[in-house]
Amino acid sequence: MHSSLFFYAAFYSVYRGVVDNVSALQLINPISLVRRNGSSSSSNRRFLSRCSKSSEREPCRVVVVGGGWAGFTAADTLARASSNVSVTLLDASQRGPGGLAGGWRTPKTGRPVEAGIHGFWREYRNTFAMIENIGLDLDDVLTNFTPSILVSENGRVALAPVLGNTMDKPNHLQADNLDWSNPRSLLEQIAPLLPSPLDVALLADFNPDSELSIADRISGIGLLGAWSDFIQEDRDSWERYDKISAENLFRSIASISPNLYRDLVAPLLHVLPMTPGYDCSAAAALSCFHVFALQSRGAFDVRWCRGSISERIFNPWVEKLRESGNVCIQGSARVTSIEHYGGEYTVMINNKVSVTCDAVVLAVGATAAGRLIDSCPPLQKIPNLASKWKELRGVSCVAVRLFFAELPPSLASAMSDSPVVVCGPNIGGAPQLVETGFCIYDLSRLQDDFKGGGFVGLEVDFFRADAIAKMRDGDIIKLTLDAVQTALGVESIDMELVEDSAVIRALNAVSHFCVGSASKSPPVRITNGLYICGDWVDRSGHASWSTEKAVVTGLQVANAIDRDFGLDCRQAVIPAAADTPQLMGLRKAAKAWRNASPPRSFP
Repeated sequence: MHSSLFFYAAFYSVYRGVVDNVSALQLINPISLVRRNGSSSSSNRRFLSRCSKSSEREPCRVVVVGGGWAGFTAADTLARASSNVSVTLLDASQRGPGGLAGGWRTPKTGRPVEAGIHGFWREYRNTFAMIENIGLDLDDVLTNFTPSILVSENGRVALAPVLGNTMDKPNHLQADNLDWSNPRSLLEQIAPLLPSPLDVALLADFNPDSELSIADRISGIGLLGAWSDFIQEDRDSWERYDKISAENLFRSIASISPNLYRDLVAPLLHVLPMTPGYDCSAAAALSCFHVFALQSRGAFDVRWCRGSISERIFNPWVEKLRESGNVCIQGSARVTSIEHYGGEYTVMINNKVSVTCDAVVLAVGATAAGRLIDSCPPLQKIPNLASKWKELRGVSCVAVRLFFAELPPSLASAMSDSPVVVCGPNIGGAPQLVETGFCIYDLSRLQDDFKGGGFVGLEVDFFRADAIAKMRDGDIIKLTLDAVQTALGVESIDMELVEDSAVIRALNAVSHFCVGSASKSPPVRITNGLYICGDWVDRSGHASWSTEKAVVTGLQVANAIDRDFGLDCRQAVIPAAADTPQLMGLRKAAKAWRNASPPRSFP
């Protein structure tokens, strides 16, 4: 539900401990380091004993470009190889690994900041397994599952419940136990019989003052045909639905009511694929909603990191990789070119240092990959690849963190039902918010750093925020306070109450799944020795999004390298949840219908 999930795509990452006071030459694996004249320095030779395992044969040298979830997953999996392998992980950030999941401290008061808040959905199976593999306890790192408040331009719409706690309830009605005098109890017994997200719609606590009528909500049934017909693991299905916009699908084909689209669908589109319906692929919208609502009962449930993801997850991950002895992490390493000759790849860093290797993994976002095309002849040689990647666009995001001595009472009261508020576009009338969605987070209820007293934090993350990103920090903070006031229906928030703040801009950093974008998404394996992973890669094959998609493709890249180079590091990808019985039945019916008489309305 919260597009903070997509914030990890391409922003500057954070980890000071690995990169402070360490030069680029010291951190690169000297086995693969060459100067322009072909010689290596003595300091690099001394570093060899720290960065690579000893072996009777030369290691397979792999360079991973990108320090987020995808890159770290690929490096971690490769590091488990029983045969000799040497991995160099390059991150363009001066602060270290984590991608957009990174964080740091404010210079004024040393308070924690990160590039957006990141949620972890119930079906993030591979992500949870990777966190546990680091040696972390999920309950120590993540909060419990939390409900979420949904707000549209017309005010509060609903409180989305946590459904995972009801998954063990009987999936059939028990007539003897039905309490006809208690409507809520009756709904809770009926809901397990319905396919998601109808169960969410039934159990959600809708605002009685909302303009959404029962008839509006019932109009959502029109989407069942598309949901049952669309199979996101199937490439042909993706390509059919990728040719039309989400707005066309929802409003014209599925014929949901204008109120339902405005108050429920539009807010979710603006904070999941992070774009208005007219600029979003119908395949991407259906896939997003499938993963975050349809994939299983309770798929809508989300939990949050108890602190900065950089500090809670990536710092321990860095230490684990360093202790493996065959992974070196390089910060401040901007890749300026990639060449291929003599059976080896040469990666140029900051136009100064070259690294030779046997394989290159691009764990970067779509727009970053597009920028690499001009300086990467191996990519230019792939038919149609260069032109396709250069057409891909990104979505800009702005993260604003505000620190108070205490939250204004009216604000705290408005968020009493949940520490998370999901807001659609066009709230408050500001021109910068017409096509911008945002999420509000009460950090004092989510992160341990804010539970010790002394100060509280409020995070507001804006999505499709190009206009906001152009504003000055002070103006952004004022706009943020006005947006929060309008969304929550509270009194004006005095800027003087803000004791410290941070504004982070991530320009074109998040994958934009516009109409036709699927045809431009590359496979995990581009060619022998050249691979790519991230949330924008090959949208079919595994039903996942965001962090989970990055982790899955990181695993798939490592497995592809394992097959090509015989490293014995293969790691099974945990399959996505099977369809619910109700959705399976609908899909069988849709398949039979399509085979018997191809529908005219659906793609």
